[in-house]
Amino acid sequence: MAADLQPMAVAARAPGDYAPLAGGRAIEALQEAAEPLRGVRVLHVSAAGAPGPVPELLGGMLPLAAGAGVAVEWRVLFADPDLRQVGAALEHGLRGAESAIDEDAWVAWSETCERIGRSLNGTADLVVLHDPGTLGLATGLDVPVTWRCHLDASKAEEEARARVSSLLQFTRQTLVADASFAPLDGAKTAPPGIDPLDPRNLDLEPRLPGRVVRPLGVDLERPFVVQVVQLDRWDDPHAAIDAFRLAKQEEPDLQLVLAGLLDPGQAEDWRAAKEVSDFAAGEDDVLLLTTYEGLGSLEVGALQRLARAAFELSLREGFDLAPCETLWKRTPVLGRADGGLRLTVRDGVDGFLAPDPAGLAQRLVELVRDPGLAAEMGRAGRERVRERFLVTAALERELSALAGSLKVA
Repeated sequence: MAADLQPMAVAARAPGDYAPLAGGRAIEALQEAAEPLRGVRVLHVSAAGAPGPVPELLGGMLPLAAGAGVAVEWRVLFADPDLRQVGAALEHGLRGAESAIDEDAWVAWSETCERIGRSLNGTADLVVLHDPGTLGLATGLDVPVTWRCHLDASKAEEEARARVSSLLQFTRQTLVADASFAPLDGAKTAPPGIDPLDPRNLDLEPRLPGRVVRPLGVDLERPFVVQVVQLDRWDDPHAAIDAFRLAKQEEPDLQLVLAGLLDPGQAEDWRAAKEVSDFAAGEDDVLLLTTYEGLGSLEVGALQRLARAAFELSLREGFDLAPCETLWKRTPVLGRADGGLRLTVRDGVDGFLAPDPAGLAQRLVELVRDPGLAAEMGRAGRERVRERFLVTAALERELSALAGSLKVA
């Protein structure tokens, strides 16, 4: 198996840039958390092609860490298909699916990861490994290692749990978004957050969102609900379509926009898009928009901003950034009461949590018929994100945890 590490550019961003949005106290707390790590070389390693929020998280967090005076570096693990397959299977197993990793493949993956880990010795004082695809590097590292588990691994397959357990003995600590997501006892909690200065999250000039969304085929004279989906096995656009069908019986003008984030190089993503398209066939006012059709950060942000509400329906996703991004744009969120959504959405305050499509449809109709309620929930949601789920607070939590790991004997 072949693999290599690709350095990623990290341009420092001043914490003061975030003060108007996060507040002065948040910036002071961040600077205090960074102080013990000044002079410590911190290396973050993520895996290329892994699904989930890691690139977006690191893209917002690491420049801010550098601006706070921490010497951070980011490298991405690029690997051949066999190596990626093992990492992907381990991830599926942690989420509760069958991992089915062949023993020979596991040994080859483990040996390759150990070799890459040894090659990093002497380059950092502290290493943070993100998600399962990079965890094997811990076996070759001779500095404190933190594993950042971004998944909900609470119902992991036992084989995957055992493999991860064998690797975690080479780490100093595990960080999770919520204690309930940990695959094993003893993990520390450090929820992530969104970057309000990312193009997707910037406050836009009032008329710009409409000018961006209209060419996509959305009728802005009628209400619409949006769902931002990663087109993989762990998102659930089918439930969103079912809920929309029920709500549309009560509100015929309603539209559903599925904003699908496609990886052009992944055939599985294209198959998932085709499956969703087939499932919605014959349903008026369901728009499936993808990156292939020009859907980018600006368009996604405009859709989130203009929607009456947003669906967030995933299968064992863990902590997802999309609900926080949506709430930041003052749009209420609808979803299930399980998984990571319960960490960000307070039922009846920032949106609604319901157990099934029928319940979601009922709540969606309520928001369509009461724009004032939707606006009130949107305001509450933005304040919730400001207090808990901006990158400034997320980085403060992570730096405090990393500094604590250096004190462990």
